[in-house]
Amino acid sequence: MNQSYKLLFLLPTFVFGGAERTSLNLLTGIDKNKFRISLVTSRTIFQNFQHIDIEKFIAVEDVGIDVWFSNLKRFMQDTKRTADLLKRENPDLAFGMMHYPSSLLVFANHFYSIKTKVIASPRGPSTEYLRYFEPKFSRKIYLKGIFTFFCRYADALVVASRGMREECIKDFHAFPERVKVIPNSVDLEEIRIKASEGNDLNLPPEFRIISTLGRLEKEKNLPFLLRAFAALRKKEKAKLLIIGDGTERMNLERLSQDLHIEEDILFVGYQRNPYRFIRMSDIYVHTCLFEGFANAIIEAMACGVPVVALDCNYGPRDIIRQGENGFLVPMDDERALVDAIITLLQDQSLRDDLVRRGHERAMNFSVDDMVKNYEGFFLQIKEGI
Repeated sequence: MNQSYKLLFLLPTFVFGGAERTSLNLLTGIDKNKFRISLVTSRTIFQNFQHIDIEKFIAVEDVGIDVWFSNLKRFMQDTKRTADLLKRENPDLAFGMMHYPSSLLVFANHFYSIKTKVIASPRGPSTEYLRYFEPKFSRKIYLKGIFTFFCRYADALVVASRGMREECIKDFHAFPERVKVIPNSVDLEEIRIKASEGNDLNLPPEFRIISTLGRLEKEKNLPFLLRAFAALRKKEKAKLLIIGDGTERMNLERLSQDLHIEEDILFVGYQRNPYRFIRMSDIYVHTCLFEGFANAIIEAMACGVPVVALDCNYGPRDIIRQGENGFLVPMDDERALVDAIITLLQDQSLRDDLVRRGHERAMNFSVDDMVKNYEGFFLQIKEGI
């Protein structure tokens, strides 16, 4: 195919997390002979993309749009700014990574009569977000209406798990034939190299090491992990590595003091290379309230570390096969989490089996496969093939 298409990739964010890592892997690998990329993101995030052959970078600060829903007036202003951007850039395809940019693109396309093909990509469960973080009824209704509109009227949707696909169809009325599941990916070679790097932690050898990775925000459910660790600490000599930073850090530090486990909790902060910390741990624990996919689980598996995860909606169960390549435990069951960790700590043979099968599972989520799936779907939407 000689023809190339202009792809506008809207990523208004200032924090580098799982969605940003997926975007980086996709835009690094995508065939530049088929797709000419215009990336709209913050100057801070663009530092991670500078090595990629991108045709045009547009700073989201210059566009003037927000990163999340504040109020209806601001949303409509941002919709108009997004419409102006689409008219000015005139892309063949526009891709919205996460809820807010997806909403802006679909609303702009629909209400300003723009002919760009729009692909929306909500990265986390909408219903679970509304359940946990939007207690105000009027705002819940407002956001559900927006989510429903972009699911219904996007030309296509890309989600990372089967549960997310079912949610878009059942709860937000997306057309089934328009929703494509493309799992996230890991670069196994990059993780292998980075995991082999040393770190400056000097922990007593008699302690077992539990690790977790992520932004320190409420949806990561880390108070639950701290309480479970406090119970575990009464039975096992262990240290907990918390890799990441966020607005909840002070609250978590205070809780660790209240639980009298502060000497066994290590907040190592944001790390450009978290794998060197995960690699040194005996068990990786994932306790999120909800997940669209759960990159950190496959990253831990790629590091050669067995995983115990809460069976939240929706991502972990798409990755972990219970008892075969990891453990899934029920939500809100602190005792089950502690028991699963102790079982693994006390059974080296089981731990070795999970490590081997977990690494095999991680190999199913290659960057090359993810990129090819995106490329094929983009062409299908644009050319109707």
